Formats: sequence, C-alpha cells, structure tokens
Amino acid sequence: MAIYMSDEPGFIVKFYDKAYEKMDLLQLINAPVDAISGVSKADAEKLKKAFNIKSVTDFATNKYVKCAQAATSFAECTEQMLNKEFQSKDFIELVDKPVHAINGISTGDAELLLSAFNIKTLKDLANNKYVAIAQTTVALAGFFELLQDINKI
Repeated sequence: MAIYMSDEPGFIVKFYDKAYEKMDLLQLINAPVDAISGVSKADAEKLKKAFNIKSVTDFATNKYVKCAQAATSFAECTEQMLNKEFQSKDFIELVDKPVHAINGISTGDAELLLSAFNIKTLKDLANNKYVAIAQTTVALAGFFELLQDINKI
C-alpha cells in the first residue's frame, strides 16, 4: 500500500519540489534535504558540511535540532512545570542563546546555519520550518509503515 503525496490534494506535496511529488512517503524520507521546497542545494551542502545531514530523515532526527527543540520546549513550559520558587530565568533565556551554545556545534557550523536558514538562536533552530517539514514527513512515513504492517496481518 503505497501512499503518494499527491494522493491527497493540498497534502504535504506543497512542501516539496515537483520532482518528488510522485514518491511515496517511505521513499521521500530518504530524499536529499533540498527536495524540500525552499531549501537550495547550497543550503543542503551547508547542512551536510556542518552536521553531515544528507537526507530528510537526517534533518528530522538530527541531535542538535532535538537539543534545541528540547531546550525550547522546556523553556516554554517551565512556568507550568515548576513551582514559582524553583523557576529560573536561565531556562527561559536559554532559547535566546546562539546555536553554538549546544555542545558539538562550532561557531563555523553556526555561521553555516545562519547563512543557509537565518538561524541564530536555539529557538530559531527548534522552530525552523524546514526542520518541521522534515520531521512531519518522517512521522507520516512511520505511520504509513505501521499501516502497511497492520494490513499484512
């Protein structure tokens, strides 16, 4: 049971270049990052140089993206999670730190992210629309793999 992006009008197809619209989701997760509309080959090369990101899956599951998203999520809900006496501005201000605040991201890597995607802070990396597209694609592919497994039973 192949699910093609173009099977659903207005579905995720609008987020990918036309050359990829006939791929099913399980193929698309292995597509290069520049398959995502708005990501140029030069931008994809910068991601590869900085973090060895080669595919949509690599982008969606990148450990630095996940670190930035975790810090951002924590900062956004810290007031709800912690009693007032334990809250700290440090957590809230963390999202405004430069991306090279994450251990393993060099200032050179940060410059590549800035040049390719205008990413300056952890929050910028966590909320980047291209990251969201890649993560949504990988999540949908996982869901459709599950559906295929259920249909085999």
